[in-house]
Amino acid sequence: MCPLLLACDSPMSAQMPDAATRDTMTAHDAQTCGLRTNQRGKTSRTITAAGLERTYIVYLPEGHDPAKPLPLVFVHHGYTMSGQAMFDITGYPALADAEGIALAFPDGQGGPNAFSAPWNVGADVCPSAGGGTPPNAPGDDFAMLDAIKADIALDQCIDGDHVFMTGFSMGGYFSHHTGCMRDDIRAIAPHSGGTHAFDTCTTGNKPVIIFHGKSDGLVPNGCSDPTASSSSGATPSATLWAEKNGCGTTTHDVAVDGGTCRYYDGCPADGQVAICTFPGMGHCWAGGEGPSIYSCSTYASATALEWQFFKDHAW
Repeated sequence: MCPLLLACDSPMSAQMPDAATRDTMTAHDAQTCGLRTNQRGKTSRTITAAGLERTYIVYLPEGHDPAKPLPLVFVHHGYTMSGQAMFDITGYPALADAEGIALAFPDGQGGPNAFSAPWNVGADVCPSAGGGTPPNAPGDDFAMLDAIKADIALDQCIDGDHVFMTGFSMGGYFSHHTGCMRDDIRAIAPHSGGTHAFDTCTTGNKPVIIFHGKSDGLVPNGCSDPTASSSSGATPSATLWAEKNGCGTTTHDVAVDGGTCRYYDGCPADGQVAICTFPGMGHCWAGGEGPSIYSCSTYASATALEWQFFKDHAW
């Protein structure tokens, strides 16, 4: 039986274009982006990526010049969720209006109406509390990211230096994996997920802020937090990122509503690592909105915290 919101034995990333090819693509995009009109606010899209039909929701704030590049945030859902669920609980659309952000809420493989819609998350990830064999996501989710960026760019020029990713549960695992493999993602903010060993990572330093409920009964807090007890034997993701980025071994804490954000000291300017944990919080989005089982409204907003982190440490 597959544990919810996890995956392994799934394909690694598609190869990134070489530097010369990417420079050519960037120059072309700058000439053609923002030319499609009347596509603002929330719209549902269907694209084809690596031979698969994929769906996603895009949100583009009103009143912005389509030719002026906006930062982009990918927001990825958990295994039994959808892009619409993340649109509803995160509060990101209101933040996009206030800050001028383009948003993408992709659906995992299987689409928005499937009971399960997994992502590629790499092999040997930190196991869920239930253990077992995680589901397989056979398609290429990295090709999906490229296709979504290209589609959005028809309506709104994208600031390629400020493309970020967050995700909840299995989407958190995918955020970790993408941060490990894609240098075009400037920073990541995994929530209630975990990751794998970083010996296959191809990226350099990556700013990372991690969120986890200390009472998470599905994906153990020990998958993220080095201060938590864990029986899985997996190295907590905060430790892995701090070591990968070359941070120091000391930390300092910042109190937030219902929890604490712990920042690693001595990180390079392009590699700050932080982890926010919330005592008593289960498997849910901190500060989430609406009547969802995945929404924990009484805690500090992960959405607001991660966007501030991106602005402070990944700009």
